[in-house]
Amino acid sequence: MKEYRLNVRFRLEDDAQRRAAEFLEHLDRKQYGSRNAFAVKAICAFVEQILDGNPNAALLGDIRQIFREEVSTLQLSAPETAAPKTLDVELTETQKKTNARNVLAALEAF
Repeated sequence: MKEYRLNVRFRLEDDAQRRAAEFLEHLDRKQYGSRNAFAVKAICAFVEQILDGNPNAALLGDIRQIFREEVSTLQLSAPETAAPKTLDVELTETQKKTNARNVLAALEAF
């Protein structure tokens, strides 16, 4: 079987390249496997995101995770002087049917 070899150099003055080099230097092989296996998985995941038209999918996922973590620590409460408000809203038959269709469409995704 033929091999394709590639040497990679990192400029340690460049912040992103230095961080990448440090990560690879201290790669947890139990979690990620070999450096080669990690690089292959990372490259393939990145290329798939680009081909899917969403090169920032991983970044967006990270941002969403951070937001969820931060919001989960917030304690939200209404001011004591504010009285709870309730609305009695009756949906029309058309709105009920639209909601039912939307629920079924969302469930089909699973």
